[in-house]
Amino acid sequence: MAHKYERVLAAVDGSKGAEVALKKAVEIVKRNHTKLDVLRVLDLNSLEYGGAGIALDGERVYKIEQANEEYMQKLKQKLIADGLTAEQVNVHLRFGNPKIVVVDDFQPEYQSDLIVVGSTGKNFIERLVVGSVASYITRNAACDVLMARPDKNSK
Repeated sequence: MAHKYERVLAAVDGSKGAEVALKKAVEIVKRNHTKLDVLRVLDLNSLEYGGAGIALDGERVYKIEQANEEYMQKLKQKLIADGLTAEQVNVHLRFGNPKIVVVDDFQPEYQSDLIVVGSTGKNFIERLVVGSVASYITRNAACDVLMARPDKNSK
């Protein structure tokens, strides 16, 4: 018998893998008639002026936050237009290390019983140096994790 998920978390970061993860999460939510939390985590340590290692000032951080809040609200409206109800979908924006926020903060707080993540877009060296957020979540989450991969037949 298939498990019925009550609360699905889709972690998104704007990558192609995250798009695939969100699409799969929406399919699961529709099939289970359940709730979807879409989470975007902004890592301020990776947001710097042109990669020069110069920290962002408060005004710049505020603008980044506002732009991402707007993006998330548009995403929610798109998901509603695609067949979810306003009660089924919630969007969230957090700051911090995505690995830690998803596994140690968000999932326990919202009691997600499935996390859907996209396969990494990092190359081998990047994965060695910083690690893949998706692989960290897969290894450390306290609930089921689905690693969504693009359909091999789609371009």
